[in-house]
This record gives sequence, structure tokens and C-alpha cells, in this order.
Amino acid sequence: MTATQHCRKLTLRGRSGHVLSRASGDGNGLVALGGASLVQPWRDPGLHLHTGCEEYYLVLQGELQLLVVDRWLTLQPRELLLVRPGVAHAVVGGQGIIEHIGVRAPDLDDKRPLGDIPDPLPAPLDESEREVRAGWGCRVPLTEDRNRNCWLFGRGMARFRSQYLTFAYLDFPTPEMANAGLGTRHRPHLHQRSWEYYAVLRGSKLLRVENQLVTVQAGEVLEVPPGLCHVLHERQAPLEGFTFRVPVDLDDKVEC
Repeated sequence: MTATQHCRKLTLRGRSGHVLSRASGDGNGLVALGGASLVQPWRDPGLHLHTGCEEYYLVLQGELQLLVVDRWLTLQPRELLLVRPGVAHAVVGGQGIIEHIGVRAPDLDDKRPLGDIPDPLPAPLDESEREVRAGWGCRVPLTEDRNRNCWLFGRGMARFRSQYLTFAYLDFPTPEMANAGLGTRHRPHLHQRSWEYYAVLRGSKLLRVENQLVTVQAGEVLEVPPGLCHVLHERQAPLEGFTFRVPVDLDDKVEC
């Protein structure tokens, strides 16, 4: 089989709903990926929690307002919210035309309704600092240098701990920055049991998967399953996107 028969590209741009999920029959149970594309602000029918999975909200356009436990907060473009398992939350509105990406790991049918959203809403979260850490999770502004081009979520050297995925946000404005270290830090490798996803929001990236070159354009996600030898070959700047790998607790990367 060829590399393109083993890996696949998913389309995020212009789509609402899940593009990867076990419920739709095309997921691996480790992660669900979807979102909302260019929609008016909305309000969830009630509060809910997830008993076993982490939920991530990444806003690309507009403002998304969420109630988390007893405070509501506003996610601005290029802000990422993590809500941990067992934490009550709901979307309660927004501003402008909204585009966001949602990630849930693992992909479980564990949503538990908790009743109505309070009216009026509780007090807003203090907005004096955009980055917030709490027992319920965290809100992370991706526009800050310390949150770009590093392993942001995961274990070990990651800035924020995750139980289920390893996540990096990438933002390379110039070709020199985008392609620095290719061929030295990036070596052909495979993961023995974990799945890797390369998402592009702007620009493009070229990967060699087995013996083929695969281009990932803006609005696409490349899924690389376990056992496929691959390496990042080139980035087209300005490049923005994110990379994540599931599950988090496997140190299974080997050169090939």
C-alpha cells in the first residue's frame, strides 16, 4: 500500500461539527476533532460536564463566552481553553461571527447534563491577565511568545499538564523561522502505538510519509497512524497551525 492509503487528510475549513469522531465511525477512540465555522453566537441548552475526557476550545474568529463552574469568561481569537473532566461548563454566547476548533480527548460518550444555565450569570472572571490556571483547567493566549512553538500541553517539559494528549501551537511568520532545524531536529520517525495529527491554519507544510510527499494545506489536518515512517520536509511561511499526538503516556517514537 502507498503512504496516502495509510494516512488521511481531514478538512476543517468551512465545516461545522465533528470531522473526526468515533460516533461517526471514523475515529480511533483516542480523540475527537471538530468545531464551528463562521456561525452566529449561540448558547448551550444547559450546563454539562464530561466524566472522563478533557475538552479544548480554540477560537480563531469572533469571541466565545463560556461559563466554567461559577465564573464566565471570554475567549478571544487565538486563545485556547482547557476544561478538565468533571467540571461544569457551557457556552453562553459570544460576539461577532465565530469560528472555533474543538478537541476532546479521549473520545468518550461521557457528556452528563447538569441542568439550566444560571440566570443571571455569575460574576465574570477577572480579565486583567489573559492567561489563567485553575483547578478546572486553564485559558491560554496563543499570541504570547511563551505559548508558541513549544509543547504546550502534555507531560514532562510541556507548560500545561494534560492526561490525554500532547499539543503544540506553531506560528512561524518567515521562511527562515519556519524551516530552521529541518533535517537536524526533525528526523524520519514513527510512533509504535500513538497517532499524530498535523493541522494547518495558514500556509502549508510538506511531509514525507513512507516514500511519498504529502502536502497539508490551510484548513487541513493530516492523520498519521502508528507504524508509518514520516518526517517534516518543508514549511511554507507564514505558517500557523498545531500538532497533537494521542495518547499522551507513550514514549514510542523511534527513528526509521
